[in-house]
Amino acid sequence: MKQLLGILVFCLFLPGSVKGTDFDASMLPLCQQLANNPDDEALRTRFIEHKNIAMIREGFGDKFQLSFRQISDQKERIDHYSADLPALRRSLPQLELQAGKFLSENPVPEAMKVHLVCGMGSDGFGFSIDGKQRLFVNLPLVAPDFFPSLLRHELWHVAFRAQYPVFTENYERSTNPLKRLAFIMLNEGIGHYYSFQRRVEPSIAYGNWAERTGKIFLLLTDNTEQLGTMTNSDELEKFLFASHAGVSFWQKWAALSGAIMTYRLNKTLGQKQMRKIIAAGPCGLLSRYQTEARERPTWQSIPDELLNATCEQS
Repeated sequence: MKQLLGILVFCLFLPGSVKGTDFDASMLPLCQQLANNPDDEALRTRFIEHKNIAMIREGFGDKFQLSFRQISDQKERIDHYSADLPALRRSLPQLELQAGKFLSENPVPEAMKVHLVCGMGSDGFGFSIDGKQRLFVNLPLVAPDFFPSLLRHELWHVAFRAQYPVFTENYERSTNPLKRLAFIMLNEGIGHYYSFQRRVEPSIAYGNWAERTGKIFLLLTDNTEQLGTMTNSDELEKFLFASHAGVSFWQKWAALSGAIMTYRLNKTLGQKQMRKIIAAGPCGLLSRYQTEARERPTWQSIPDELLNATCEQS
């Protein structure tokens, strides 16, 4: 059974692990060759028949996308990653540790591969096939200076799911859409915290930070109310998906409200307390944030109906 996660997933190894992650760069030579010869039918055939493409087709099904134009348009970027691969490999252990700072254990004692690919429809994505996590980074869509942030984001996802599977069961698979929203705010929120971390720590680089954050929490309030009235399952799925993916970065209202909450709580309480908060799941994150927000006029509150639904027993 396969479960499309829609976002990158990865494996985390904390100190003491004897295994680690590595890149599967087996497609990189083909990507380079196609970047130089995008219309070569023999190269295209070899590319389409590659094992990674087979896995991606299986994971995405009828949503699979492929662009040879993307590969040729980003020739310089692909060449950069090919040359920089040894340095990227050396950086993986440190990225794993950084991504796991809100977790207290080594949640996945198994080595995994990060498949480097090209020509796909998303910058990074992952899914599970036959119980095994598959992770892919689509190099043409990832600026080299953003690559570490992207990996931190995605290193977090599978580590969190592996350490706290009960939250996936109780929240992500809940029939209550507000519980599902709360899971997105934690899981994607911390992922997106890693995505914008370099622009908020050690100092905020956004010139209009207050305006940006205010708009996100207004969207959270308005969309929480709308979510509670939705009855069409297809519309509901699209609505929740667009809260963290498939739209521009600052339109991801659920992911970014969670990211802002994470940033504020971590800055105020520190990493040790954050581990305890994350261990309590979505209810722990949302309830602690709401408590702190009531004491700080610059922090926007979250809707009470969202908090109540998140923390109710089911």
